[in-house]
Amino acid sequence: MKTTTPMQRVDEPAGATAGCPRRGVVRWALTGFGVGVVSATAYLLLGVQYFRGIPLWEEIVFYPSVLAGLKVSEWGLSVAASKVVGVLAVGLAYAALAAMARLARLAIKLHRQSAALRQNSD
Repeated sequence: MKTTTPMQRVDEPAGATAGCPRRGVVRWALTGFGVGVVSATAYLLLGVQYFRGIPLWEEIVFYPSVLAGLKVSEWGLSVAASKVVGVLAVGLAYAALAAMARLARLAIKLHRQSAALRQNSD
């Protein structure tokens, strides 16, 4: 006899995340946050001039950092504080993008499964 958790369907293998999609979303969000923080920190440590050969990409990729850093500077906090807030802003923006990507992937997967089930029932 198969035992299941309250969020797990009977036909799912144990440990599957389809019954609890929050785990996957949190994992993707943490990965996105890590990528954002690491890339923004590398951008600051290597110096802005290192990346100037690529036109306008840094303004797009690090837009949350610039926006948050300028706002913190307007409040009169130090440059170091504005850099920290900027790095965290990029991390949060990337976390949000990664979580939305995961949710979109789950929605597409569920749509395909439901279409397959409807096709099989016909």
